[in-house]
Amino acid sequence: MPLARFEGWLERFGAGHGGAVRLVAGGGGSALLRAPDGAGARLSCPGVDLAGGRTAGEALTAEDVVARAVVPRVAAVLLLRRGGAVVALVRTGTDGPEVLSSRVRTARVQSRTAAGGWSQQRYARRREGQAEGLVRDAVAAAGRLWAPADGPARPDLLAAGGDRPLVERVFELLPAALAGVAALPRQDLAVRADPRRRVLDALAPDVGAVRAEVRDAWGVPPSSP
Repeated sequence: MPLARFEGWLERFGAGHGGAVRLVAGGGGSALLRAPDGAGARLSCPGVDLAGGRTAGEALTAEDVVARAVVPRVAAVLLLRRGGAVVALVRTGTDGPEVLSSRVRTARVQSRTAAGGWSQQRYARRREGQAEGLVRDAVAAAGRLWAPADGPARPDLLAAGGDRPLVERVFELLPAALAGVAALPRQDLAVRADPRRRVLDALAPDVGAVRAEVRDAWGVPPSSP
């Protein structure tokens, strides 16, 4: 959920499940929330230790968990599909996300053809060449925006989504100067449309967001948050 809604969500969860909730440390920096009626949730945030270093089962306060989750961060963002690419820096916070800088590249990668033989091979080579050009444009944009010396802020989170093979290809080609960015905690974003600035703006609230795996009762599989 977007950071601006996290504190209110905790309050509404408790109100809807019998009153004050109990929070304890979970594994991997997560926090476990338990309500009086037995419902609960596992809370996690990419690259953030919501448990504050406490061992599993130790008590947490809602105030501390919220404070850790909503600390402003800067994310290096990559949205990439065969129809385009967006490379950006996004600052998160309770006042909403801020796009610090962005580069958008639109593309028209050749569709697949039903023709066989040489025609099919020719189209396949063209598609791969177009896709590789899009990847290299994204790598060049990342070099301009994500390099700590050149960008408006140093990223501490990597958020990416789209066509996974193309996204991974970008990371393979990143220059050595961006090795630190490639090694940052990573968040996967669901990119269902060809990347454009409007797509970036729509996804920006999800960058660095808290994930809540809600359970109606402990010991049963989680339901959708």
